[in-house]
Amino acid sequence: MAQSREMLRGMEPDLVERAARGDRKAFEQIVAEHLPHVWKVVYRMLRNKEDAEDVVQEVFLTAFRSLPLYRGEAKLSTWLHRIAVTRALNRLDLASEKVARASVPLESPQEDDDVPAPIATLPDRGRTPLEALEAKELLRRLADCLQKLPPAWRAVLALRDAESRSYEEIASLLQIALGTVRSRLARARLSLKDCVEGRAS
Repeated sequence: MAQSREMLRGMEPDLVERAARGDRKAFEQIVAEHLPHVWKVVYRMLRNKEDAEDVVQEVFLTAFRSLPLYRGEAKLSTWLHRIAVTRALNRLDLASEKVARASVPLESPQEDDDVPAPIATLPDRGRTPLEALEAKELLRRLADCLQKLPPAWRAVLALRDAESRSYEEIASLLQIALGTVRSRLARARLSLKDCVEGRAS
């Protein structure tokens, strides 16, 4: 599996060149390779399956149309993630009320295996019913607090804590300064902590 993935990556320049000329089969191979990662970052930011599906379709449609302009200055995965983050931020800006109203609670089970859980659920280690209820309430409060974060902060938080991206990668994806990444991440974490603990203004 890993070997076939490495082989596909080695073929990627050829696939990109063919896809840029309109070869749909070549582009389908690119989509198959990068879809899981694009889906993950978009879903982490939007936290709503239907919105994420729409945005992922927009991402690959944009990529297909823009491939003739792709010059390889950045890795293809980075280029695709940059499109994904931009599209997800646009969706958050345009439909923040819808996202807040329809977002998937952290504690709810996922319907499909391909939908990653935004945050791992807490393991049940013989908790009492009261402890289990308190844990569920904490997750619900965390989900609510995440929705209150500004989209720009949520993007940095999703890329760093959920995607484990480096500060340099986040700066490149969001096209912001490295110091801005650190500042937004610190403010997002502090705001989230204060909100969960009931100290938000």
